[in-house]
Amino acid sequence: MAHHRVNGTLDEPLEEVEASLRKEAGSEGWALAEGESGPGLLVFKKGTTATSWGAELRVSLEEASANQTNVTINTHETWALTDWGRGSRAARRLLKGIGAELD
Repeated sequence: MAHHRVNGTLDEPLEEVEASLRKEAGSEGWALAEGESGPGLLVFKKGTTATSWGAELRVSLEEASANQTNVTINTHETWALTDWGRGSRAARRLLKGIGAELD
C-alpha cells in the first residue's frame, strides 16, 4: 500500500486552519469522514476512480503557539502498490491551497 507524509506550517490559529482545510479539501473533491475525524484530526476520502480504488488523507493539526499551527498529512491509497506520487501531490496541493509553508 502506498503511503506518504507531508508537513507544513501556517501562521494562523488552529481553528482557522481547520476551517480552511475543510473548505479547501471540499473544493478539491475530498469528502470529510466525520466518524473518523476528531480533535486535532481530519480524515478526508475520495472514492474509486479509473486510476485508484480509493484514497485517504489523514490530517493532523498541532497548535505550535496561539498563532501558529503545524499540519501533517499522511496519505493512503486503497489497494495500490504505488500511487505514482498522487498522494504526495494531493497533500502538497491541499497545503498550498491554504497557504501553508511546506517543511
